[in-house]
Amino acid sequence: MTDTTFATRKHQVVSSLVETLDSERRDKSPKGFIDAPILELIHTINKHPHYYTTSSCSGRVAVYCENRHNDDTSTNKGGIWLYVTHDPVTIPEQADNDWIVKLFFGTDRRVVFSNSSHNTSVSPQEIMHKQMIYFKFEPLILHVEAETQEACMRLNGLAYQAGYQNSGITASRTREMLAIRSTHKIDTPIGYVDTKSGDIKCLVDPTYLFLLLHMSNAKFTQNAERMKAFEEMMLKEVEVKDAVSVAETKEERRERKRKEGLAKAATVSNNKEKINTDVDLADLSLEQY
Repeated sequence: MTDTTFATRKHQVVSSLVETLDSERRDKSPKGFIDAPILELIHTINKHPHYYTTSSCSGRVAVYCENRHNDDTSTNKGGIWLYVTHDPVTIPEQADNDWIVKLFFGTDRRVVFSNSSHNTSVSPQEIMHKQMIYFKFEPLILHVEAETQEACMRLNGLAYQAGYQNSGITASRTREMLAIRSTHKIDTPIGYVDTKSGDIKCLVDPTYLFLLLHMSNAKFTQNAERMKAFEEMMLKEVEVKDAVSVAETKEERRERKRKEGLAKAATVSNNKEKINTDVDLADLSLEQY
């Protein structure tokens, strides 16, 4: 029978984590290893005996092109990430429209803006059925398994205090799972793919693309601050747990065992006295009759 205890699952997951780019080892994420900004937080959570992380993302900026079936009516999984970074984007002082277009969309396709003479008018209803392109800022997200329901609720409360108000316990019959996440995200359409020409038709102008980049950089700062606050909370939780564990092992456990031994001996002694008293009373009762 397969061992599926919390301790076994934690050992299997933690031991399989990949912390840097490694040609011989990869974890289950598309990237293949843990995002550097979240490493310390993951280490701290995994040090706690009641928790371990099952998946994570430190936060990212992405330009995502969704996939569509040939009929352009239903979304299909397996879109393309045109641009992804897990760090704030450094914007050069001389950055121009060409710079941000290449950053977001690459150089494989022509990008046509809405005010360009190459862009023909398309109705909103038609655009909704196109292969859409989205700009996304996604903050930290952590999935954690807790050993008990009480521990899961405790961690959910700490996450909420740190600013992750969108956190919640996920449904599971056999495990106590928690998704830790916040609400400060951006998810907005910025263009679509013209099925005939293959061009990217941008729905906004370059100034708006720069605005999204500046906004996401500000959100990266907020993301880092919340991550640090949460890490400090978890460090205190680990320290308290370690202190209790050490005290119990070295001092309190010895004293507790001594008291338990004395209490047990006293109980045995009282029981013997009670038995002897009962026998004496029985003998006395027989003599009186």
